[in-house]
Amino acid sequence: MATVDWRTGQIIERANGRKYCYNTGSKDKRFLKTVLEAHKIILDCLRPSRLSSISPEEIKSLALTYAQTDKSSRKELIYRLSEDNFEKKEEVPVEIMIEEWLRQKKAVGISDKMLYSLIFIKNVISDFFRENGIKFVADLQKDTAYKFLEWRKSKTYNPLKKSITSASTVRHELQILKQMASVAYDCDWLKKDNIWSKVNIKNLAGVNVKIVAPLLLEEQKALLETLKLRNIVMHDAVLFLLLTGIRVGELDYLNIDSLQSNALHLNGNSVGNMKTTGKTASACRIIPVCETLRKLFERGNIFKARACNVKCNLRRDSFQKIHKGIHPHRLRHSFAVNKLLAQTPLQMVSYQLGHSDIGTTANLYGKFVPEHFKAGFEEAIKERKEWTDYLENNYFR
Repeated sequence: MATVDWRTGQIIERANGRKYCYNTGSKDKRFLKTVLEAHKIILDCLRPSRLSSISPEEIKSLALTYAQTDKSSRKELIYRLSEDNFEKKEEVPVEIMIEEWLRQKKAVGISDKMLYSLIFIKNVISDFFRENGIKFVADLQKDTAYKFLEWRKSKTYNPLKKSITSASTVRHELQILKQMASVAYDCDWLKKDNIWSKVNIKNLAGVNVKIVAPLLLEEQKALLETLKLRNIVMHDAVLFLLLTGIRVGELDYLNIDSLQSNALHLNGNSVGNMKTTGKTASACRIIPVCETLRKLFERGNIFKARACNVKCNLRRDSFQKIHKGIHPHRLRHSFAVNKLLAQTPLQMVSYQLGHSDIGTTANLYGKFVPEHFKAGFEEAIKERKEWTDYLENNYFR
């Protein structure tokens, strides 16, 4: 609530987390009362978006103008400030808000992979708006985000998956929805940018949490034995993924020149056909070469294995009957857990995986490590050390 300092002629108020304080230049009580009244009227008339950006000097100017003019001039001033009497703007379609959000994302610089991902999410949100009859930015309400959560839970864009959408996916898309609201607010199309700030997604065990579990030692051995008999190209590709922990998309960019002396050079051209740069800057990395990796390069089968072929072969029904739930990313997780259990330093594992933050490695894979210690610390460490040594140095002997 605004107050007057009668000694100095100041108007003082704290509102919306900001302090409004200005000197009227007069100590006349009657005049100060009029200015105080004007101050209150002006703040009540301003729109929230205008109120958050207005300076004390502007409020002072408006209040003094109000106090020093006649009734008709005051009415005209209030008419201009009143939200209800602002010049009506054309309703802004949500498609314009979405395109403006994407334009701003492109302006700050994003990789082709990120652009591909953002376009997919843009299409998801466009589908939500269309199916729920949301045509204009003004239609966005506090409950819109909750409607999105209900809609997205059962909506799948992968015909191979019938399960509920994971919490991490919905959380990411909700964040994009919040970004779009912020863009609309900045463009003065929406009154508030934080209308969904209190909306959160919870992880519910066994319901919306997607867990990519690493393969047990027995599963890794069985997988390699099966492929050795059925498909030698797939065998070498899977062995390569287990040895290096690279993303399956990086297979498409391997060539004979990737192996230089005692190091495997990955240039970051990694994930998918839309990719021209790494998932992160850390995707460009150098991996130490062991005897098995050197032998795989000599055999040359890994240059015949494309990422899409590896995915398709592992997903075939005939293969899934033998090795249920196997897919390429589980091999990456298996590499990480093999290394961590074999007591390879976390920093080195993080680097080989191409993570930009060591915390990502610890959070993603560290949670699987304690599970393998149930049978005993020493035994688990010994098994993984022997297995990683066998894979790296004695597999083809």
